Amino acid sequence: MIPFRNLPFKIDEVYLTSDTHYGHKNICSGTTTWPEDHAGGCRKFPLIEEMNDAIVAGINATVGKNDLLIHCGDWSFGGKDNIQIFRKKIACKNVILLQGNHDHHISRAHVGPQNLFTEFTQIGFYQVESLKFVCAHYPMSIWHQSHHNVPLFYGHVHGSYENVGKSLDVGIDNIFKIKQHYAPIGLREAYDICQRKPAFLESHHDEFTN
Repeated sequence: MIPFRNLPFKIDEVYLTSDTHYGHKNICSGTTTWPEDHAGGCRKFPLIEEMNDAIVAGINATVGKNDLLIHCGDWSFGGKDNIQIFRKKIACKNVILLQGNHDHHISRAHVGPQNLFTEFTQIGFYQVESLKFVCAHYPMSIWHQSHHNVPLFYGHVHGSYENVGKSLDVGIDNIFKIKQHYAPIGLREAYDICQRKPAFLESHHDEFTN
């Protein structure tokens, strides 16, 4: 059985986000070169610097210095310098990063991810107090203990897709739809949202073990 790793934080000290895309000019409405039919999903900022600053401010206003921020991937664009620049702007000392499809450059950074993030991994199985949950960049239809109401927190889709089961897109664009500002969501709130959703399927393990 895959163990859930206990994180030494209180439930109200843990926050989730994803897909900050610092420095990504095409996701900013004022600087995008995407065609009009694709640009409708851009963040409504005239300048990329304003977008970056708003996201950083939202994180720092929400997450305390000694809290834990779990980031489900796609940290930044612009190469290794932006990785460090935006990590230094985040006041929180404890940041777990789940590797996204735009994070391939982080493992090649000259500082190294181990010096920037508390953890850098592709999937996380975590427990905070009594709450168990799974974190990954991509949505999945079935995940470890999904049939036992363990939620999945993911990113990647920028609010364009609602996954099955007790799962939640914690990407900054989807949470903007909920909160109307760019900020992480607390673990307790995210967990409660998932528990109100129907389970995708029941366990069929007994059929193969009896």
